[in-house]
Amino acid sequence: MDSRVRPAKVVVVEDDVRMARALERHLRRDGHLVTCVSSSLLLRKVCREQGADLVLLDLNLGSEDGLDIARDLLRSTGAAVIIVSGRTHLRDRVIGLDAGADDYVTKPFAPQELLARVRAVLRRHSLMPPPLATARIGPYRLAWEDMTLNSEDGRDIRIRFTETQTRILMMLMQSPGRTVTREVLCSREVKPAEDRSVDVHVANIRRKLRESGIDDLQIWPVRGLGYRIHLRGERASDPE
Repeated sequence: MDSRVRPAKVVVVEDDVRMARALERHLRRDGHLVTCVSSSLLLRKVCREQGADLVLLDLNLGSEDGLDIARDLLRSTGAAVIIVSGRTHLRDRVIGLDAGADDYVTKPFAPQELLARVRAVLRRHSLMPPPLATARIGPYRLAWEDMTLNSEDGRDIRIRFTETQTRILMMLMQSPGRTVTREVLCSREVKPAEDRSVDVHVANIRRKLRESGIDDLQIWPVRGLGYRIHLRGERASDPE
């Protein structure tokens, strides 16, 4: 299992609504969590309240100087920065990269190229989500893209989870029938393995499954170790 188990948080800074929506659509399809903002004020608010792994920054934001925003962003956060701009001169690219940006993409661009550059920057920052950010057990499919569990057997079941719940459920579903220890389930949080918050998250996951009518996808505690998930009727893979 890839240890980089969460999707990257990407903030798109773009005051062209159509461009922002197109970028958001492509990035979400590639497995990222995306927030779009139209000003440096909103950008700083998002970075302060929810954090960011990567910022796609348009240099042309009305009266605001995009390069000043980039420099301030690099000083105040640990986010990677890709400048996306209509300024195509070599001098502009050099200034942008010298300001500390990780990459510089000129408009117009092919979406596939931009996504490849995003993945390359995130790889360097060790934040890229798994290439196949899904897990399946029986008819159930969990996707990072929208943090939802769907049933593919014709039932209209769609359960939305929080990021932490999705991370925990993803790790369990990637090892069906086997115990996933608390150490592993806590590995992406700054919390000790004895912290009981994992139990609260698992309880909330089980409640959501139950309230949605799912009784055959079962999560069981393994005393002193962690948790195990399996379909009802299937045997555990762990030795008892």
